[in-house]
Amino acid sequence: MSGALAIRAAIHEALRGDEALLTLVNQVSDGTPDKASAPWLMLGEGVATGWGARQVDGVALRQPVQLALRGDDFARATAIMARVDAVLAGLDADLGDWRITSLRLARSRVTRGRSGWRIDADYAVRVARLG
Repeated sequence: MSGALAIRAAIHEALRGDEALLTLVNQVSDGTPDKASAPWLMLGEGVATGWGARQVDGVALRQPVQLALRGDDFARATAIMARVDAVLAGLDADLGDWRITSLRLARSRVTRGRSGWRIDADYAVRVARLG
């Protein structure tokens, strides 16, 4: 499996497997949700580039996590994104053939529309191939 796919799968699995997060959102989807009422989280389109050093094969990925939330409850939006941060901070670095070397929030964008909030958080992740 490619490094980018391994990261994406690990992030999706971690978010979908967190019971505390699932009490805050109706769905965590890999790509656009088919049928979901807000609040929902979605893994957006990641952008991967090669990364490495001597004898180290690696991938750097910018992985968006997007939240859609209806209404005026910004405190709930903050709680959801804080939980996403906590889940990703605790992500197991061992991805089989790959190992996460760094994972951090790179940037975020908060938008208030007529019907609610949208938060886009881009996580910068680097992985190195083992062996």
